[in-house]
Amino acid sequence: MTVKTLAMMAFLVCMGTALAQQPPPRGEVGARAGAPPSAGTAQSGNGGLPTRDVDDRADRAARGLMSRPPLPANAPQPSPDPRNFDGTWFHEDSLVFYIGVDMFGNPLPFTDQGRKVTQRRWDSIEKKGAPYIYASTYCIPTGQPLQFDLNMPFQIFQTKDRLDFMFEEYHGSWQISLDPSRVPSPGYMGPSVAHWDGDTLVVETQGFKEGFWMTGHGSSASRDARLTQRIRKVKAGDKWYLEMIYTLDDPTYYTRPWSWARQYAWHPDMALFKEYNCELQTGAKGGLDPSLVPEPQD
Repeated sequence: MTVKTLAMMAFLVCMGTALAQQPPPRGEVGARAGAPPSAGTAQSGNGGLPTRDVDDRADRAARGLMSRPPLPANAPQPSPDPRNFDGTWFHEDSLVFYIGVDMFGNPLPFTDQGRKVTQRRWDSIEKKGAPYIYASTYCIPTGQPLQFDLNMPFQIFQTKDRLDFMFEEYHGSWQISLDPSRVPSPGYMGPSVAHWDGDTLVVETQGFKEGFWMTGHGSSASRDARLTQRIRKVKAGDKWYLEMIYTLDDPTYYTRPWSWARQYAWHPDMALFKEYNCELQTGAKGGLDPSLVPEPQD
C-alpha cells in the first residue's frame, strides 16, 4: 500500500464525522479517568475489551452539540504554504474514550502484556469504579495522543528548524526539531524529530520517560513505544484541517505496528486561550480525587 493511498484512506475515515460534530463547551473535559462511555457502544469483546472505539458521539447528539457555527467570512485563513502549519487548531470530532480498532477496522494486535495492562485499566473504571492515577491526574504531560484528542485548542509556532505546539489543556507543550543534529531533551512527550515527505510532516518520537495512556479509558503504550505522526494540511469545502495519521510501534504491548487517524480544524477564533487550572481539574479538595487509586506496576 502506498503512502498516498494510506493518507487518503485516513482522510476518509476522519472526514465522515468531522463536518457534523461539535465539541462540549470549552473547559469541559470528558477524557478524565472515570468519564462514562457513550450509550450504544460495544462494551466488551475478546478478553472483555471493547471491539470498537468508545466515544461520546451519542452524548453529544443528546445534548444537541452536533454542529458548530461556521467561521465568519472575514476570519483569518491559514498560510497558503502547505508546509506552514502556523496558527490555532482544535479537535472538534467526538472524544474517543477507548481505541478499540485500528484505522482499517482491525482488532488491536495486543501482546499478552499489552492486553493485561489495558484490560486492568478498563476494568478499574468500568467494573470497579476506581480509576487509576495517571499522568492527567498528576498534571504531568500525557503523551501526544491524549493531549491532541482532548477538545481544547492548540497553537503551532513554526520556524525553519522547529515547530512548537502549545496546548490550552494542561498548559501542555511539544517541541519538534527539523534538524536531526538538535534533538529535544527526553521527557514525557519524548524527543521528537521530523522531516518532510512532500507536503507531509513525518514526526518520529521515541525514548519516552514512561509509558502513557492514549485515552482516558486506558488505551496503552509502553515507554518503549515508537510513535510516528504524519501531518498534512488539507481543505474540505471551505474548512481547513490538519490531518494526522498516528502509527504506534510498541513490541512490548503490540505484536505489530498499527495506525489510527484524527483531524484538527482551523480555529483562529480560539487563539486566546482560557486559563486552565490543572491542579483543580477533578473538583476535589487538594486537586486529587480520593476515588483514584495507584495502578499496580507488574
